[in-house]
Amino acid sequence: MSYPFDPSFMRPLPSRATRKPPARSKASSRGHVTGGGTSSGSRPRLRYFESKREQDVLYLLMARSDVVDVWDQPPPVSYRDAMGRQRNHTFDFLITLIDGRRIAIAVKPEAIAARQGFRETLQLIRAATPLGYARGIVLVTERSYTPSAARNAQKLHDFRRTPDPDADEVVASLVQDISGPTTIAELVQASGLGGRAFRAAFKAIYAGLLHVLDAGDILPSTRIISEVAP
Repeated sequence: MSYPFDPSFMRPLPSRATRKPPARSKASSRGHVTGGGTSSGSRPRLRYFESKREQDVLYLLMARSDVVDVWDQPPPVSYRDAMGRQRNHTFDFLITLIDGRRIAIAVKPEAIAARQGFRETLQLIRAATPLGYARGIVLVTERSYTPSAARNAQKLHDFRRTPDPDADEVVASLVQDISGPTTIAELVQASGLGGRAFRAAFKAIYAGLLHVLDAGDILPSTRIISEVAP
């Protein structure tokens, strides 16, 4: 059996991780995400995660319009611990912002970070991190984001994997005519495109064309307003 050739298919680039996650275990969720990482449509790349929380953070980072690159498991940073012993720490992600700044990100459950005194350790790592490696260091725990934000970011990732420029154009045109609060469902109905318009509206929110008025999961009933100047 033969399959039609898809000229739009691009084989994903390999992960740049310097430390490949260990094999799966019953106690954690390990895997990889394939995606460009930004709204710019860059070539897909494999990125590893070692827990469900890291997966959430990866989706959240890839959804941000000010993030142009996400490096999973970047090169380790050498530092001395509280006892003066030489240690290496591998951050979970190293991101590059649109202005060129790089920020190293450590992902930990809040309880473990508190129990292990990880914030204090992170101060030692921060002091030893060269500015050429990262300008800032951030600890992300489950308190740093909401579950709905992570779910929305994952949906965005899924929607971006199947580009639909025609639907995007129709929704972008309709957005210019929005004069006050409306719902995604009403925008979809006006488009006549059904689910295609919902996906396009979802992406338009992250592209800055629409602003969400309701907290939580982005649904057809979610209220929106246009961010496009009349």
